[in-house]
Amino acid sequence: MLQEIISKWRYRQYLYCISALVSMAASGIHGTWTSPFIPQLESEDSPIGVQLTTIESALVVSLYSLGLFLGSVLTVPAYDTFGRKVMFIAGNILNLISWFFILFARTSITLYIGRIIAGIGSIICTQISPMYIGEISDNDNRGILGFLYSILNSCGSVIGLIIGPYVSYRAFAIMAICTVLIAIVCLLLIPETPYFLIKKHKYEEAEKVIWKLASNASDKEFVQKRLQEITESVQKDMSNKSSINEVVCNGRYIKPMLLHFGLNLVYYMSGIAIIGSYLQTILNAAESTISSNLSSLIFGIASIICVLISGQVVDRWGRKPLLIISCIFSAISMFVLGAYFYINETKSFNMAPVSWLPLTILVVFQISITIGISPVPQVIISELYPMNVKGIAIGTVGALLTPIAVLVQMTYEPLNEFWGLYGNFWLFGTCSVLGIFFTVFFIPETKGKSFQEIQMEIYKDLAETADVK
Repeated sequence: MLQEIISKWRYRQYLYCISALVSMAASGIHGTWTSPFIPQLESEDSPIGVQLTTIESALVVSLYSLGLFLGSVLTVPAYDTFGRKVMFIAGNILNLISWFFILFARTSITLYIGRIIAGIGSIICTQISPMYIGEISDNDNRGILGFLYSILNSCGSVIGLIIGPYVSYRAFAIMAICTVLIAIVCLLLIPETPYFLIKKHKYEEAEKVIWKLASNASDKEFVQKRLQEITESVQKDMSNKSSINEVVCNGRYIKPMLLHFGLNLVYYMSGIAIIGSYLQTILNAAESTISSNLSSLIFGIASIICVLISGQVVDRWGRKPLLIISCIFSAISMFVLGAYFYINETKSFNMAPVSWLPLTILVVFQISITIGISPVPQVIISELYPMNVKGIAIGTVGALLTPIAVLVQMTYEPLNEFWGLYGNFWLFGTCSVLGIFFTVFFIPETKGKSFQEIQMEIYKDLAETADVK
């Protein structure tokens, strides 16, 4: 009985996804390492030998997002030219270079360069991940495999939050370099996706990959059927043009691009990037009785536990319910946190008896993010586009979104000085409320559907006038 169950388990799909997404763990470190080290860099005993000003610290944080923008613009045509595996490796090589800049930094300029290169490498890995996952997974497990993205990304974030406060600046950079090297080794073991191989007319290689992705109980008939299904899907997709002009000007792609843009906008404006980058600074401002180092540990562990749980329900509950629940609790958390800081700053009441509250709220916020706002968009984005424009569309939307990410991070500290911490948190809460309405009225449910079924639903309004994917 057990042997029969194992023979039907498509374990290689999970192994290849995990191997590919170790890159996301390596990239995720960049999102949170500033939390424990910005206070050190601003101190008189700065580990780089130069004390950073508040503006310089803000640049160290936000120039990472500038790198995301540059990476999105520069690599748009590369995904469909060189393939998923090659671009994964390229992204990790850039991440490796960025950590050498950070390791040997002696001036703020060196840190700026390292952060920009880190952003370029990270956006490549981030944009390739949903393509790779979507193209090697089956309809019934695409959601679970998509949540591996969040699990590995959260692991990277946790490295910064948990280990960062307890090691030196240089030791942390060396550890990050080792993580990237492990990611590169893992990438050498994964296959290219069958969709990309068929697009390049490498049918024999594609068939071998399908055999690898299938369960041990699969027979030749199943593999041939799967090969034919993928071939027909790719041929239909590739019968249309695949240029940036086609993506932007062809009306059929407007709806999926708007959905993609909206999903990621909710993510950026939820405040998750700010919380990750400034966690210890926020907790210090809250005057919590719990040390910021211990708070980071608790915050990181809560993130990992919750993303593991959410991965078990995405293909049971569906994408929309998880996203709606996530937006609701994210909004509540930000409004309550804003109220705490407002009362604390105006001294309306003595908040000392509830100084534990900010950490509790932030943990609830992180839990709410990890069950929906963070992972669900990655799953849906992998399903939105036909093969002929997938890489170009994801890169184009990324290029449009990253200036917003830069703006959010660049304005965070100036806005704190202008209207206080509470103003920023209330803004994030309001954006999460808007995310609820966006999800309810616009996001389609894609659970258990094939790429063609999903695209038929997305393009149904254009079915009479266009060749629906």
